[in-house]
Amino acid sequence: MAATDTADKSTPPSSLRWVHAPHQARTREGLARMLEAAEELIAAKGIDEAGIVAIARRADSSVGGFYRRFRDKDGMVQALHEKFCADARATADEALAPERWDGAAIDDVLREFIAFLVQIFREREGLLRAFLKHSLSDASIRARTLDLFHYLSERLSALLATHRSEVHHPDPDLAAAFGLEMTLGTLNHLVQLRQRALPMSDEQLVTELTRAFARYLGVDPSKPHIRISKRRKPS
Repeated sequence: MAATDTADKSTPPSSLRWVHAPHQARTREGLARMLEAAEELIAAKGIDEAGIVAIARRADSSVGGFYRRFRDKDGMVQALHEKFCADARATADEALAPERWDGAAIDDVLREFIAFLVQIFREREGLLRAFLKHSLSDASIRARTLDLFHYLSERLSALLATHRSEVHHPDPDLAAAFGLEMTLGTLNHLVQLRQRALPMSDEQLVTELTRAFARYLGVDPSKPHIRISKRRKPS
């Protein structure tokens, strides 16, 4: 059943933030503006409705300027995907750093991380849907996405390693990867494909995904965990 327009999409707040990877020296200001304009329009209208003329105008450039940077819209999507993956890696380095969560219970870590993923999927829904669509026919996007998944899985596994006393799954590294795949797959289904069989708010979605992930890891819900205020890096 498709999602209705009345579905509650209020996203739970998160202290985590999206990080932009440093631009390479060869990245010019005009290209950065073009990618930013394309990302904003695709997020708002979707890839099919984000025309080249509108993207160029939003970037204070011209159609000729667009084609000097990209061979076509597919080339633009490739550049956007490269930028997204670089930013996602930089974000993971900060968000999943073990020292950030020193003293936090695993349920709290998972809840905030999942809430942040929901926020990303909501804010970049159109962009992520464009990547999904192009990945069906573009092997390079599929490969880059897989590399990003492995990177996120390794960072999450390293974080969960600091909570070994709470994790009772026989293979914690596998559990981290499969739990992440379960979470991202659910968000792809509910947000990108807009397939929502249950009338569930984003707050409820975060709660249920957190419960599913934590129990899959073997976290005992009946065992009290000491919760200490999380030490966060300054923004």
